[in-house]
Amino acid sequence: MGVLSDADAPDSSVPAAPGRRRALRSVNISGTARATGSDVLRLCHSGPVTTGERVRMAMATRAPLDVLLRPAALARAWMGAGRVQETIAVPGVVLAPGEALVRVELATIADEDLAVADGHDDCPVPTVLGREFVGRIAALGGAVPATDGSSLDLGERIVCAAGARERIAPHRELVGGFATHVHLRAATPIVRVGETLPACILAPLPGAFARAAAVLRSIAQAIDLEEAVVRVTGSGADPLVIAAMATEAGAAVEIASADPRVRARAHRFGASLAGGRPPAHGPRLGVTSSDGESIEVAAGAPEPVAADLEAAVAFIRNPGTRRYPFADLVSVPMPLDRLDEAIELARAGGHLRMAIAPGG
Repeated sequence: MGVLSDADAPDSSVPAAPGRRRALRSVNISGTARATGSDVLRLCHSGPVTTGERVRMAMATRAPLDVLLRPAALARAWMGAGRVQETIAVPGVVLAPGEALVRVELATIADEDLAVADGHDDCPVPTVLGREFVGRIAALGGAVPATDGSSLDLGERIVCAAGARERIAPHRELVGGFATHVHLRAATPIVRVGETLPACILAPLPGAFARAAAVLRSIAQAIDLEEAVVRVTGSGADPLVIAAMATEAGAAVEIASADPRVRARAHRFGASLAGGRPPAHGPRLGVTSSDGESIEVAAGAPEPVAADLEAAVAFIRNPGTRRYPFADLVSVPMPLDRLDEAIELARAGGHLRMAIAPGG
């Protein structure tokens, strides 16, 4: 597939990639996308698509959709611990039925990204890091459902569940959020987030918020959180998110953390500070119900499922949760080409989340 310029060209002038059987449907994406045949798809990369502009992608064929990007998508390829990430250009993708292409609005650097970058967690190489991001649907491989079962439309603002890390492969390069676009596999849980909330609040939803929802779901299966006493330990954003969610569920929350960033913010997220020496282990919840029953769960166990991402989105969209200063946890966005610098700043710990704006 050749490098595409910003100027529009007739569909017939853009050939399929050499050696690849041409898909039955082809779309050029710039400001306006044109499909072969009579379909015309209007795409919006920086704002919502109005009702009049939304045109559902035709389902006349189950063939893959060859999407040509103008300008080419950019991604930061992680090459291994201690190595500088490289920028790669991706002029197009092939969407299989059920797959989606998302244009990234904002991504955040999570603790898991730092663990991989520092060599503490295994990860296939090369890859694209970044599992926390919010974006808009840029192209669809046929009908793609959101978690509520309804079909997604072009331009809709969404978050998606964090999947397993993937190695970059031919025609499968956009595998992480530190990129202008992300190529989502079929059956990836996708949740709409609406137009009201700022991207800095929405981007961490697939990570810290979904994990918190999973932990509270696990607790709620054993103990009623109403009037329970919840003790949260750990560092980073997770204890604060858990504290806010547990407070909204009716619990009295106290935080025991050695992280000064967490301790300084505890009261603003509905928690008091626990006395004594903070434990050294990672994020955990110890819960004691009003009748004296106790349970303890490690954050991250169980793994979040689609329902947890839905719960996280519902929580953050609830007007009652606006009192929690989640936006203050996230830095001013940095451009994609400064990702390595942003990772260094994330290591320094000035912000609980460093933000990356791939388009700016």
